[in-house]
Amino acid sequence: MTREHDRFAQSASQDRGLSPLVQARLWLLLPLLTLTACEVPGQLNPRLIGRDISGAANEARLPPPGMDRPSPNLASVPPIPQRPDPAARLALTQGLQAQRDLLNIPLPEGRPDAPLTEGQADGRPSIPAGPPRPAVLARAPVIPWTTQAPAQPAAGEPSPDQVIPGDVPPLPTPDLLAPALPSPDLLAPAAPRL
Repeated sequence: MTREHDRFAQSASQDRGLSPLVQARLWLLLPLLTLTACEVPGQLNPRLIGRDISGAANEARLPPPGMDRPSPNLASVPPIPQRPDPAARLALTQGLQAQRDLLNIPLPEGRPDAPLTEGQADGRPSIPAGPPRPAVLARAPVIPWTTQAPAQPAAGEPSPDQVIPGDVPPLPTPDLLAPALPSPDLLAPAAPRL
């Protein structure tokens, strides 16, 4: 019985047609194939690494801006501007220092602030000096704290809410009645389909 079993095992391995070395190589290649199908970072993705090595990634990039223009000519650069005379520079510096010194002077106490009610130019609206006054609303009617009791009907007359003993109340209107029951065939379970 063991001979038959050994013969069966040999025939099964020969039917596959793959040697153990080829099978081992396929098992080593399997993780690489699965990595290409997964979403992995670019540093580990074999497809992107191959594109970087072959240079295909650089061919897909746009050229840098200005590559279609001729190289610049240094003769077209304008000359250095002339420096203004020292007197003009000194006057400008002194004017800026005077404006900076005005910032250090404190404002006088109790100075009346001028309301900004005039427009600065034609067509511009004026700027108000303060917030607008609150709106004047109409006075609401007075609501009394106590309520008066409703008027009592006369002793012999029943109120419309009261039912006199012995009287039969009227039947409800049809819209207040319950809807009709559905037909029995709707209430029965559906017959199984064969």
